[in-house]
Amino acid sequence: MDELFRPEIARPLLAGWIAGAIVGLVDTAIVVIAVARSPRWPEQLAYFRVSLPALTIAAANGMLLGWTLIGLLLGAVSMLVPMPRFAIAVCAVTFAVAGLYAYVRGLDDRGEAAVVLSSLALATLAFAGVLPALAAWD
Repeated sequence: MDELFRPEIARPLLAGWIAGAIVGLVDTAIVVIAVARSPRWPEQLAYFRVSLPALTIAAANGMLLGWTLIGLLLGAVSMLVPMPRFAIAVCAVTFAVAGLYAYVRGLDDRGEAAVVLSSLALATLAFAGVLPALAAWD
């Protein structure tokens, strides 16, 4: 049984799972608050015939599963890449995604840009800061 549970493998995976769950929960709150504060959300969601509570449930489940999966994958990657390089790579990838978003969609005065950029900043903090800190914790 001791061979199945090795701390050097379990610690980064658990850290990735926790970091991904944190991002999923907080990002769900960011998206739901942004949609609820948007004056156009009733007409945008009218085509889909979905209420805000139903959207919240779907967003919470989807984001929690998606970000947790990303966290688990990054936890596995953190076992292969040494820690300073891992954090730098996470920052570089999220900054590249933010730059690509800014280039394609622009940074007009829209709520969408604030939501996307705050989600990317949250992911950067969680996966480049929280994940390595939890993985190194004894």
